[in-house]
Amino acid sequence: MTTKREEEDIAGTVGELARNVLAFETARITPAAFAQAKLLLLDTIGCGIAGMREDTARAVAEAIGTSSPQECVLIGRNRKVSMLDAVLANGAAIRVLDLNDYLINMAGGEPETGGHPSDNIPVALAAGAVRSRAGLEILASIVVAYELYARLQQAMDRGGKWDGVSVSGLVATAIAGRLMGLDEARIAHALALGLARAPPPAIVRRGHISSAKSIANALVAQSGVQAALLAEKGVTGPLAILDNEYGLRDLFPQSDRKWIARPFPFDGAILRAHVKTYPCVNTGQSAVATALALRKMLTCDPGALAKIELTMADYRVVERQQTDPGRIRPRSRESADHSFPFIVAVSLIDGTFGLAQYENERWHDTHVVALMEKIVMTRDNDLRNRTADGFPCTIRA
Repeated sequence: MTTKREEEDIAGTVGELARNVLAFETARITPAAFAQAKLLLLDTIGCGIAGMREDTARAVAEAIGTSSPQECVLIGRNRKVSMLDAVLANGAAIRVLDLNDYLINMAGGEPETGGHPSDNIPVALAAGAVRSRAGLEILASIVVAYELYARLQQAMDRGGKWDGVSVSGLVATAIAGRLMGLDEARIAHALALGLARAPPPAIVRRGHISSAKSIANALVAQSGVQAALLAEKGVTGPLAILDNEYGLRDLFPQSDRKWIARPFPFDGAILRAHVKTYPCVNTGQSAVATALALRKMLTCDPGALAKIELTMADYRVVERQQTDPGRIRPRSRESADHSFPFIVAVSLIDGTFGLAQYENERWHDTHVVALMEKIVMTRDNDLRNRTADGFPCTIRA
């Protein structure tokens, strides 16, 4: 039972969001959105199978132990664990290679990274399995998740002090609550509880990046599912968390909160998701493709090049990434896949780019480092005219 005051609070942003999560009608989803959801689900599972053997993903799976209830399958493994453990372990496996799909949002009239909404697909799989939900309902929850994730990412200051996966405090909880069959009040309290534990600092994706980059969303998503489980039992959360000055309203400074909570379309952001070609940061996809094209043109050993000029579109996100010291000279796998100099250098040397290019800590290889030191990164405003919603580049050697 909720009190009269709590009913009034549910009328706020969190309450409106809870109502629209429940009101979304599976039967009205467009065929294009359903097809895209199936594609992205398969791509995500593939990323999990590819990533399950990586050190961080293995460590997370091993940390779970053997006493976990057998509710959900671990992707790529002959093993079942609890719903919460599956969200954590599968989330780490699909994210560790930086190969899962991504969004490009618009901010201030220019493209901005929109994060990886598929990070929360493990929530849909786990909650759907435990509550025996139909495949269509799982796909519907994914469509909702992509739209909410895109809105919240766009509403954040991506150059601010909080990491983008903070949004999953709401997204993962919304998916879990919908698939668990929670009523409006319980979903609202779950959303409040999930967001209250969510915001990780931006340092998880800056500087000399640690393993935290690969598990940040999985940890937030696990907390979100736990919040839904608690709310189901009657545990309440701070319902005014998105409206009160002592809450987290400043986490989303770029948008009106009414816009965040408005009804969900029956296609929406999921149609704007991009499947990656290369296992590296989304803004570096064109840099790898360009470097591989240049490699075919070279008549000399790449190591003989005197200078390599990597020019990218003059966007704020590109400037942040080009000037991050941890990405200029990476010291970890997590930094290397976000390093423009590394991905260009290793592509030029090997003539290909995939998971093998990270083996044996290639970012420390003397030949790779020598070529990285010849790369000069610049930005050009004219490249902004090449595409309205992408990250084009040129390489001159």
